[in-house]
Amino acid sequence: MAEPLLRHEEAKGIHRLIMNHGPNALDPPLMEDLRNELRRLANNGAPAVIVASAHPSLFCPGWDLKLLADASHDDVGQFLSEFNGLIFELFSYPGPTAAEIGGHAVAAGCQLSIACDLRVMASGQPRLGLSELNLGVPVPGHSLRMLRSRLSSPAVDDLVFRGEGSPAERARDLGLIHRVASTDELAAVTAHEMARLASRPRRAFVETKRLLLSRVWDQMRDAAPDEDEAFLECWFEAETHERIAGVSSRLRG
Repeated sequence: MAEPLLRHEEAKGIHRLIMNHGPNALDPPLMEDLRNELRRLANNGAPAVIVASAHPSLFCPGWDLKLLADASHDDVGQFLSEFNGLIFELFSYPGPTAAEIGGHAVAAGCQLSIACDLRVMASGQPRLGLSELNLGVPVPGHSLRMLRSRLSSPAVDDLVFRGEGSPAERARDLGLIHRVASTDELAAVTAHEMARLASRPRRAFVETKRLLLSRVWDQMRDAAPDEDEAFLECWFEAETHERIAGVSSRLRG
């Protein structure tokens, strides 16, 4: 029997959604599984959720560029729409959420991490960062709104424009993450920090999160279609397409 793309574990009321899809490059099946679990949990009391990875060195490297290298305008547009939906559902999840970042979190993987209320990252090799401009596309408008609400302006500028992955200590200094832990202690530290967050009275937590972020959620719901179209125009620029093809070729080996 095939392993599930997303493992779901629960202990002491905290639910761990463990991406288990090879290197965890985002594709429609993995995004659908994440969205379905978030919806199901949101409809069942919105318990605390930790998003983690089964891969030893990758949290999530971003979109599956091997899948998208030769995709049509409509297919990339649909993929972008599904990704926007995933970011929104994680960011607007009523209960507490955490990212357990044990490996590289790049581009969409970085956005997935910062959509969580709490971010704990392993020290050492893992890097957290956005690489969209290096590829030739902007960060999607949905995610930019989320980033601006989570981070300081200097941190957003550094993350978006420099396009460099940060190790855990620098990510903490920028305010991208909250805690640094050794690889061996990462799961335990994340669970401990999440238990503290989840110990707050649930109704007060949900309402505080709504009051703090609902304006941004509304902006994300009402985003103009031309934002996505601008992304797609950049995606299909000749130079960008060459870069995507090059990355895809290297990934295929």
